[in-house]
Amino acid sequence: MIEVRPRVSVLITNQDKFILIFRHKDGEDYYAIPGGGIESGETPMVAAFREIDEELGLKLRNLQLISEINTEDRHDYNFLAETDDLEITVTGPEKNHLNTPENLYQPQWLDKKTLNLNLPIYPTTARIMFSQMFKNLK
Repeated sequence: MIEVRPRVSVLITNQDKFILIFRHKDGEDYYAIPGGGIESGETPMVAAFREIDEELGLKLRNLQLISEINTEDRHDYNFLAETDDLEITVTGPEKNHLNTPENLYQPQWLDKKTLNLNLPIYPTTARIMFSQMFKNLK
């Protein structure tokens, strides 16, 4: 059995907006819910704060664990959080992909009017758990 690295996903809201990351990678367009791998010695909550700071430069409040999904090939902690910040500042490794067409990374504030519902949202486990958030967008 392959050891699975646990990861966090954080759906971040600011009033009626939320953040997804538009990606173009390996020829595919999709959205990603912000997050990443949990490092050795980190709790899922600490990893959530660190990943969001690195990927978006946002300060979170009301961070809540919504679900933990542990399958043969995934171990995901899905969080919901709020922020008062609107300015996104990418400081982690993703900064190298902000303007790279073949591996594009573009965090975006979205709302009902700007979400392209034809694009998939990953990771699927987080997408399923946050479906209530997106349900009203269809």
